Amino acid sequence: MRYLEEDERHPSLRVHQLSGDMTGIWSASASDDLRITFVRLEGGRKLLLACTRHYR
Repeated sequence: MRYLEEDERHPSLRVHQLSGDMTGIWSASASDDLRITFVRLEGGRKLLLACTRHYR
């Protein structure tokens, strides 16, 4: 979460926008096993939606 707040372009995060039914939601890697999904709010804030396991 700290990397996401300080520099969301950090290469380990792999931030990307989702598509299809999840348009408007963003995803980032929290670890090798976990990903977080969030929406962007005004003022650069982010609302965490979930922390789940990556699909494997």
